This record gives sequence, structure tokens and C-alpha cells, in this order.
Amino acid sequence: MSDPTKTVLVTGANRGLGMAIASAFHEGGWRVIGTARRPESLDRAIIDDANALDLSDPPSLEAFAEAITTADPVIDLLVNNAGFNPKVRKDDPDYFRSTFAIDNFLAANVAESMWINALAPTELVSRLLPVLAEDAVVLNISSWLGSIGGKTSGSHYGYAGSKALLNMMTRALACEWSGSGRSAVALNPGWMQTDMGGSKADRTPEDVAKAVLALWRDGKLSAANGHFLNTDGSIHPW
Repeated sequence: MSDPTKTVLVTGANRGLGMAIASAFHEGGWRVIGTARRPESLDRAIIDDANALDLSDPPSLEAFAEAITTADPVIDLLVNNAGFNPKVRKDDPDYFRSTFAIDNFLAANVAESMWINALAPTELVSRLLPVLAEDAVVLNISSWLGSIGGKTSGSHYGYAGSKALLNMMTRALACEWSGSGRSAVALNPGWMQTDMGGSKADRTPEDVAKAVLALWRDGKLSAANGHFLNTDGSIHPW
């Protein structure tokens, strides 16, 4: 079964989960618009329209949104996947510590996670409103670490806090769209074998990507407006 007339936009589609989602939907017959900070890193075998987008850079976001709205596609699914984990700053251990523990906390560094992981993706939705289908789904890739109800240990202010904020942005958007045909959904992909998750994780990005495609085909994404989903379609606590 394919969706030859459908279009998906995947941010951070050059590796990990973003690349796996782009591949799964491409194989499903979709037109795939992909972004990366370096568009040459995108696999053109699965990306129909490759674009530069750096969520940490407002002019980059503005230029990308202008290019897409000018091209005027009809986007059925927007996957906000691109993100930032402070622990990737291995060249600067003090940076990670400043976002992780209260005795090293630096608001400016924590704010960078908030911007890239929650605020910029929400601005992207706003700027792309003219090209979102009337029944479009915005799927925000969150994390179980962003669950306030599930928070049982200290620290992780930057990454966990940014995902909690992304969840709130999702919920707010869903409420604003209540009664319309559009949906906003947060997704917990689980622990994956990615650069962030490491090799010991119990799931692959390909497993998660197939689950996302299945959720779309079963109508569970559009029906989950305002919810925080697991990949099996069950509800994760906020």
C-alpha cells in the first residue's frame, strides 16, 4: 500500500531516526522533503527535495520556510525530528555539565536546548502553515525524558527540559487546532541505536520509522491530536 500523492517533510533527515523515517516513507511511495544543516549530507536516493536548515540559526529557518512556501507543496506530515543533545559537545565537557546538574547550571546553555528542540520547531510550524494540508499532522519527536509525570531522578535540565517544553508546544498547538482537520502529536521513540542512544539501545531507527508509517496508515496519528504517543500507539504519560 502506498500514498503516491502524499508529501512528508522530515527535519534532520541525514542520519539516525530522521533518515530512517525518510527512507520508510520514500519506500511507501511518498514524496520526501528533507533537511539537514549540510544538505549535501542528505541521501538523494530517498530525498526528493533536499534543503539546508539549521534550527539554531533564525535566518536559516526563515530562508528555508520562505523557499518551501514559495515552492507551495501540500505537506501532509511534518516530522520535527532535528534536535540537539548537549552531551554531543564532547569537545567541551563543561558545556554538558552546565545543562545537566544544578551546581553547574548555566541558563544560557540550557536555553540553547530549549530553542533548538522546542521553540524553533514550533516557529517552523507557524511559518509553514500556508503549505500544510487541511488534515496535516505535525509529529514532534520527543523523548520519555521529557515526561514530567515520569521524572523520578534529578538533573538533565537541558535535554529533558527541552523535550518537556516541546510536549507543551505540541499540546498547545493541538488545542489551537481542536475542531479542525489538523493534528499535533508528540512521539516517544524509545531508546534507539543512534549517536545519542548508543549501541546498547534496544531499538533501531528503522524499527521506529516503520512503526511511524504504520501509525499513519492506521489513522492513529491523525486521531491522536494532543497526545504523547509511544510507537505502538499507546499513550505515554506527560
